[in-house]
Amino acid sequence: MTPSLVRKKIAQGETIYTAKACYQDPELVELIASAGFDAIWICLEHKRLDPAVVYSLIQACRLGGADALVRVKPANYADVLWLLESGARGLMLPRVRHPDEVCALIAAAKFPPAGRRGCDVIHADSAFGRAPMADYMATSNQENFLVVQIEEPEVVPHIDAIAALPGVDVLFVGPGDLTVGLGKLGKMDDSEVVNIIRTVGEACRRHGKRAAIPCAPEQVAKYRAFGFSFFNVISDYRCVTNGLKQALVTARATPAAQQA
Repeated sequence: MTPSLVRKKIAQGETIYTAKACYQDPELVELIASAGFDAIWICLEHKRLDPAVVYSLIQACRLGGADALVRVKPANYADVLWLLESGARGLMLPRVRHPDEVCALIAAAKFPPAGRRGCDVIHADSAFGRAPMADYMATSNQENFLVVQIEEPEVVPHIDAIAALPGVDVLFVGPGDLTVGLGKLGKMDDSEVVNIIRTVGEACRRHGKRAAIPCAPEQVAKYRAFGFSFFNVISDYRCVTNGLKQALVTARATPAAQQA
């Protein structure tokens, strides 16, 4: 089993940086992973991808040296199991409203005694059956990590309880959906939004978990002051759109004499 870079950095108290992959190109995902990010965020909430494509994206993360962090809202046990067996290191649970949802995912993702995950040792995660079963089960429980998204107003009273759960590693604020749910679209500096962000940071510090948020690179220091140490700072979509825009701005600003 490939060790988790995120778990290693959690243990060492280091800051974690991730990037989001919006597109389905394994070569692009490998390129992003090889740039030095700790994990690549693959979203199965807003995209319905063929399992073979998802598998290739997870492989690309491994080849590039980053963890695959897959966002999924599971309808059943099988929605979680195959992702872990394919080599995904992290699971991100969106739209959480109550700790019971988190407990159900922990049970599905962890082998006994931490959960009720079934064992099949012929897949990528277990070195295709070459890892002894007992070692594989113990190592998998140690190396896999769970990210819980805080983006529903209903979850706010349960933030501390979720941070306290064994098996939860990261609380990840979803700013867009959080502000929408509060009726304050995009108002990140609203006092209610700021207080929720502060609550997440304090709960994570109290229970030894990581507080995470997506933000622009120049905003990292701002959220670090709230106790955050896990940041998604870029996506392939942003790279492409920003690059295209900047190329045109620069080209159009070039004097005609210099273009000749």
